Amino acid sequence: MRKSRILLIWILALFLTACNSSDDASLPDVQEKERKDAINTEQMRKENELLKEQVRNNQKKKDEKDAKEQEEIESLRETLNITFKLMAAMQSNNYTYLESVSSPNIEISQQNNIIISKLEQGDYEVPFLHNVSLNNLEYRGFNPLDSDRVMLHMATVWSDGNGALDFYFIRSEEGNWLFDGLLTNG
Repeated sequence: MRKSRILLIWILALFLTACNSSDDASLPDVQEKERKDAINTEQMRKENELLKEQVRNNQKKKDEKDAKEQEEIESLRETLNITFKLMAAMQSNNYTYLESVSSPNIEISQQNNIIISKLEQGDYEVPFLHNVSLNNLEYRGFNPLDSDRVMLHMATVWSDGNGALDFYFIRSEEGNWLFDGLLTNG
């Protein structure tokens, strides 16, 4: 019986030791870890929302840039087409076409075959272009001055040199491009 009491005391001691585990002592550690995890989760959620907003802003900026580039391409296409038709109209003395695509700042002198541009700094005159063909014409550039004004840079090229042709255009209230001037050094 004595052995059974010792065994019973030993089992009881073992049982009490097992019940008195360190889980209760680590409960504050678990709570602290859960609190830190909750804080980290909240920080990650806020960072994720911030990143999503940055992605939306970047996409918006990209879309705006793409739209602006597409508008510039369309403006180049339209003004280049008008420029070719202007040169053909000058060579054939088609005053009706020249006047139909000109802004109010342009006057066409049928007697002298010149274009008169009326500016605040004063008027300037440029004779019609007669010796220009696709064989001696070169594209030099396109310069949007603002949303309603552009400049198309062309050049006539000869074996002994070249001459610059700068065509100016403004957008009408209806949204069409109008010829607004020509500067040349050749």
